Amino acid sequence: MTISTAAVAINSKAFFSTWQRAQLVKCLQVLALIVALVSTSVVAQDKSSTYQSVNSRNSYFALTMGSGITNVEGVDKEDKKQNHRSFDVRFGQYLTDSVRLDFVHANEGHPYNHHRDGFSTQLVYTPMLTKTARLELGSGPYFSFDTTRNAEGVELNEKRLGMVSTVALVYPINYIGTGAHIRGQWNNYLIPDRPTSNSFLVGFGIDIDNGSNQVKQGGNGFINEVWVSLANTKINHGGPETTVGYSVEGAHRFSNNYAVSLGWLDEGGDSGWTERRGITAQVWRFIPLGSHLEGRFGAGPYFAQDKYEHASAFDTKGVVTIGVNYYPHWRNTQTWFVGGSLTRVIDKKGYENDADIARLTIGYRF
Repeated sequence: MTISTAAVAINSKAFFSTWQRAQLVKCLQVLALIVALVSTSVVAQDKSSTYQSVNSRNSYFALTMGSGITNVEGVDKEDKKQNHRSFDVRFGQYLTDSVRLDFVHANEGHPYNHHRDGFSTQLVYTPMLTKTARLELGSGPYFSFDTTRNAEGVELNEKRLGMVSTVALVYPINYIGTGAHIRGQWNNYLIPDRPTSNSFLVGFGIDIDNGSNQVKQGGNGFINEVWVSLANTKINHGGPETTVGYSVEGAHRFSNNYAVSLGWLDEGGDSGWTERRGITAQVWRFIPLGSHLEGRFGAGPYFAQDKYEHASAFDTKGVVTIGVNYYPHWRNTQTWFVGGSLTRVIDKKGYENDADIARLTIGYRF
């Protein structure tokens, strides 16, 4: 074996444990199975089912909460528990009657020394088990964020790319509304060279028939939407208080529910860790959720100035956003809307000060 070959072997062993490699293979097999099912899925659901037949106009929303176990090494069983702080919020778009693309924000709870959450897109296969019960199998990439301390006691905002897989059982509760259901769910989070988590979640979901209730296309100008937001920023380290800031964004919404935006974000001044502000640019995917709601998922660069890092220089960071817009019932037009969102600032330089920014938005469409 040459020195270079030996180095590759050693690095590979350090990157994945044997058990984690086996788990990753299993996850990839699940994803391959879902892709195969998608490619051969041509039979529509039975229209006599309790569920309405779905098509590509239709969408989905679900919220589940629960707890589970994270396989943290060197701690007792009690410290591995997620302390009932796990949750999963998702909205998705049906691609066929039994295939959906979901956008997910998940929190894995708070086991010992790991406050980990993240964002995922999942390809989900949704076969009917009976005329009432539905199985859901999903898998996809998982961009995780973990506030943790290393062996020297230094607190880190760690970023990793892994995979999340989901198995869910869905049962209708139509007396609440057509398409509404109870959702029991298991999530498996696999992160290379980091603790693997399993969360067991229960909650509610709804299949949404959008019909003709798609949000109308905006104007043809370069900017056809403006969003003004009040922002509440929390740096993802122990100790600092939240700060109040703002953002202003101009966007162009395309007719196929995609958009691009350019804006200014002020995180609220001195937080004890950062004093950061700058220009954001994001690409957006909007999911209609009925006549007055829509989900949105966006990501892009953040050209930020942080006086804690440099008094005048700008540094490239990143932002990921998930949120919901509401178009008021009492208006006959879709000109004004209000929204709520969570933005994660991704900081890979300087002090690695990731942040969670909760935003309340008022928007206007031209």
